[in-house]
Amino acid sequence: MKPSMQKPVNDLLHVTLGFQLVVLLVWEAGARSGRYPDYLVGPLEIVVEAGRYLANGEVFAHMGHSLFRVYVGFLVGSGLGVVLGLLSGVLRPVRDLLDTLQAFVHAVPKISLFPAVAVWLGFSDASRILIIALSCFFPAYLNAMSGALGINPKYLWLSRNNEMGRVRTFFEVILPASLPRTLVGLRISLMVAFILMVATEVVGHSDGLGSLVMLAYQNGAYPQMYAYILFIAIAGYLSNLLLQRLALWLCKGQAAEMGGRA
Repeated sequence: MKPSMQKPVNDLLHVTLGFQLVVLLVWEAGARSGRYPDYLVGPLEIVVEAGRYLANGEVFAHMGHSLFRVYVGFLVGSGLGVVLGLLSGVLRPVRDLLDTLQAFVHAVPKISLFPAVAVWLGFSDASRILIIALSCFFPAYLNAMSGALGINPKYLWLSRNNEMGRVRTFFEVILPASLPRTLVGLRISLMVAFILMVATEVVGHSDGLGSLVMLAYQNGAYPQMYAYILFIAIAGYLSNLLLQRLALWLCKGQAAEMGGRA
């Protein structure tokens, strides 16, 4: 980064960190003032409570169950969404076949389908993963299709001039060129997976972080409730950060490859 650009970036970082610190201090002061209800828990108490659960290790089993549901649902739903989205972008018959169906199902809040799914599968991992996968499908599908539809025609023209077959064109031209939009859809799907993980775990008898949040709420254990919410936020942040780093690495390689091909 050029030195002339470094200073504004550093200034913005300092302002952002300063603002966050002010918010935390005001929050802590309000919680300690005694003027507000008990359910306004200060950030320091939340961190202490979270540290206690980390020390005794009782949260890790529940976190494992939650992350299992998130990642399996995300991989199944978004994986299928990417494949069908890319096919819809390059094959008009596939797009016509799926467009009406996805528009109809996409409008339905997926959590509203959970009771119907539970009738068949019970309040099980399978039912929760199915709802998560269904919710992850649509952002991945729509962004992958948009990426495939928005490919620079120059790349397709070059592939035809080089007498590349359809399969080779798909994997060497369409897939790399649509990668940035596809990865945006995957990041959205990942966050949706965490939201639906919590939503499905608070319904029915379950384990996982979502069920712990609801149990703490029902017992009036507000520091515990916020500590579990903090664990969910950290898991979501780290998962998104990992996917973002993967996206930057893939897009960097994609840009270099397409630039060389042009």
